[in-house]
Amino acid sequence: MNAPAFLWAFRILWLFLPFTVLVGLTDATRDSSTSLRATIVIAFWVLWAMGGTSSLIPLPVTLTALRFIAPLAPTAAVVGVLNDRTPLTVGGIVVAGLAATLVMSAAVGDWFIDGASYGEERRFVLKAPVALLIGPIQLTWAVATLPLLSGILLLGSAQWLSGTLITVAGLVFAWWGLLAAWRLTQRWAVLVPAGLTLVDDMALAEPVLFASKKIQHLGPAHVDTSALDLSMGAPGLVLEAELHPPTEITPASRGKDTITEALPAEAILFVPSRPGALLEHAESRGLNVTRF
Repeated sequence: MNAPAFLWAFRILWLFLPFTVLVGLTDATRDSSTSLRATIVIAFWVLWAMGGTSSLIPLPVTLTALRFIAPLAPTAAVVGVLNDRTPLTVGGIVVAGLAATLVMSAAVGDWFIDGASYGEERRFVLKAPVALLIGPIQLTWAVATLPLLSGILLLGSAQWLSGTLITVAGLVFAWWGLLAAWRLTQRWAVLVPAGLTLVDDMALAEPVLFASKKIQHLGPAHVDTSALDLSMGAPGLVLEAELHPPTEITPASRGKDTITEALPAEAILFVPSRPGALLEHAESRGLNVTRF
């Protein structure tokens, strides 16, 4: 699958960061110690190289890394503007902000997720639950990135004790945050030659294959549907797959002591990030699809 236009736009904008954001940072810290300024420059180039390289490798793990690194660019650009407001530093905010926004797009996410497909699979990422989208995800990003960077900058300022303690804590937080975010990239709707598979450990005890011959209809959910809801409350267009005969589905347990039993489902609901693209591909594979 070719890289989407949004990702190419991100790559182009990323190339401009050294001429905007980095210049703003160096100007803003011109009165700081030489060691701190060197630390900032080195940290910038390391993160910039990691972000650019990650954008070239379509895998869930590189998507996770890229979506953690990209928002650091507008954060750094704001620091530059607060200390030295010039057309260049303001432009850095625009460039960095656009780059961070583009990398969060559904098309970019699907490209990375599908990069781990094999054979005739086609993977489509499922949207995150709404309970995670506003607050928890942003907090996870902050906890996983800011303490580690703060500790590194303290070390650059020769504050060895506090810098070491915060850096070590930051490494732990970064590992936890990246692992939590990576888990969200492991939720897919997968079109395979045999049918449709849902992989979502938040909703299902194990992946479930819905054979093509059992899928009577796939399309936008009916308003009064009684289908089994596997959407986890995700926002966006809900798709419904009508099944005949019913398929046994075991929902994920909600706690260590919770035992879930298999349920016969005549229809299921789920929310891919790009429902139109999924339906188009499903139709090309011979499934009975209803468009919007």
